[in-house]
Amino acid sequence: MKKLLIVLCLSLCAPAWAGALTLTLDQCVERALADNPEIKAYELAVLEAREGIGVARGAFLPTLSASYDQSHILNSSGVGIETDYFDQRSDRFSARISQPLFSGFSGVAGLKKARQDRRYRERELEFIKAQLVREVRISFYDVLQARQLVKKRAKSIQRLESQRSIAEAWVKQSLVPRIRLLEIEVELSNARQELISAEATLAIAHAELEEWLALKRGTQLEIVGSLEAGETDSCSDAESCVDLALDQRLELAMIALNIEMARQDAAAIVARNLPRANLDASWTDYRRDYDNASLTDDERDYYTVTLNLSVQPFQGSRNIYAWRQQRAAIQRLQQLLVRRENAIATEVRTHFEQLNEGYARLAAANDSLAQAEEAYRLTSRSVELGVSSLRELLDTELLLTRAEINQIASYHALQVARVQLDFVSGN
Repeated sequence: MKKLLIVLCLSLCAPAWAGALTLTLDQCVERALADNPEIKAYELAVLEAREGIGVARGAFLPTLSASYDQSHILNSSGVGIETDYFDQRSDRFSARISQPLFSGFSGVAGLKKARQDRRYRERELEFIKAQLVREVRISFYDVLQARQLVKKRAKSIQRLESQRSIAEAWVKQSLVPRIRLLEIEVELSNARQELISAEATLAIAHAELEEWLALKRGTQLEIVGSLEAGETDSCSDAESCVDLALDQRLELAMIALNIEMARQDAAAIVARNLPRANLDASWTDYRRDYDNASLTDDERDYYTVTLNLSVQPFQGSRNIYAWRQQRAAIQRLQQLLVRRENAIATEVRTHFEQLNEGYARLAAANDSLAQAEEAYRLTSRSVELGVSSLRELLDTELLLTRAEINQIASYHALQVARVQLDFVSGN
């Protein structure tokens, strides 16, 4: 019977265990990059661009076509001297191959643009992955922050409940007025509301992280990590970060590729006015059967080779204005590139200063917490000895809670600043 109960318990708990997932920060990043549907969509965009190269190569390859037709002629008058109009049935099968020899370099421009489009899509995929890594890291630290806030709020409630017990005993003994007990009750109610808010924030942070990880419904996620975990900074000073960003930021590479593709479009426009040459070869099998037995049926096949040269030097000024339009587009993209470089430099300097601010805030928060802990310890001891009042204990408890919350917020701000600096530096 005991073994049966054990088996039953295991079978009931198995679904919960099967749906549980414990991940570190690195594992969260790996899972997001593997399962996020947005990443898969951009991977398919890369595949589309690769297939586009094959489409562009088709401009250099021969074209093969075939046709078949059958006709019947009925001469209702029954007279005539031309055999082409006597009652007959004819069949014609034709095969044709056409090889482009020169297309004004439009094919070359199209192939170059297709290859550049593939590189653009690859850079775009890398950029989306970098954005996803940033969002996963920030969401991971959001969960850690919310989880610590829940613990600190619960600990604050425990301290306030302890104070309430002391206050109730002192009120019964008429050592303090009832107003002191009511003050503690109010702060206890506030602390419970803050705990509810912290728990809701934790649930929201979990939901956002699960969205980035593309987890299935019902999966229980448990993350392993700490806000205090240290990481290596991207660079030592702001200017080295700027140099790193200008060398590695994917947006700059994407804009540069857009400029090159626009230049290939301009080359294709110029190619419209250049000569074109095609070599065509065809084979035709022809058969004609007369209804009149006195006429000789016709059956033959023949070959044709044709060199086709064409040129359109003027097309109503359309090509001239199209080329000017494309040249303006290139200049616009070049100015956008300069603008983006300036914006990146500003972003890097801003986030580098935010990182320094994070270190300073954390140092101040640690000092404040140490002082608040010491003050609460001394006041608690003084209350036990009857030296300090309950009001002083309540004030030091509130200061301690605020210092704990500030330390958590400082750790979180530092980690987020580091994540943002990594992203804007292209690291």
